Amino acid sequence: MQLEDIEREAPVDFSVCDRPGQAYYKYCLRGKGCTLGVLFETSTCVCFEWLTENGQVVSYRPELRYKAWPKRTVARLVEEGWWEPEPEPPDAVLASLPAQGT
Repeated sequence: MQLEDIEREAPVDFSVCDRPGQAYYKYCLRGKGCTLGVLFETSTCVCFEWLTENGQVVSYRPELRYKAWPKRTVARLVEEGWWEPEPEPPDAVLASLPAQGT
């Protein structure tokens, strides 16, 4: 799914943000040194924003940060231990990191 597809499938109050961590997230997925903020789910996909990588807030442009994976794939990766769902809101995750550029 491309960013345009995600926007088309998104709830009406969804908008693309300039920087990571500015959206409302249902929950986080953590693993592989990264944090993903799950934005919403469709009947077939989990749509998320890539928030951190190796403990740092990512600086990717929106086209690279916003992604969707099939629910089947996410379920398999969670079951295999690659990703772990966390109820902790991503804003708490981002607030604990050093500011970008410092």
